[in-house]
Amino acid sequence: MLGVRLDEQLENRLNALAEKTQRSKSFLAKEALTRYIEEEERKQRENELTMARWQEYQETGEAVSNDAMVGWLDSWGTDQEKPCPVK
Repeated sequence: MLGVRLDEQLENRLNALAEKTQRSKSFLAKEALTRYIEEEERKQRENELTMARWQEYQETGEAVSNDAMVGWLDSWGTDQEKPCPVK
């Protein structure tokens, strides 16, 4: 169980939305927290992946060149689309 204290303005907004949507304040708060937590977890996973990729680059020095990447992107939507470049 969790108790949350809201300032008056947020409480009023929550009350108005609950009434307008015919949902309970608890439902709306749970939905908001669920979405927020999912987004923060996604950001954390992305950050961990980025850091792992950076660590791999620091250890190996392997990377796809900018020219290869730009060439690949420029080929998108053309009749001669190139395959994704690899390290």
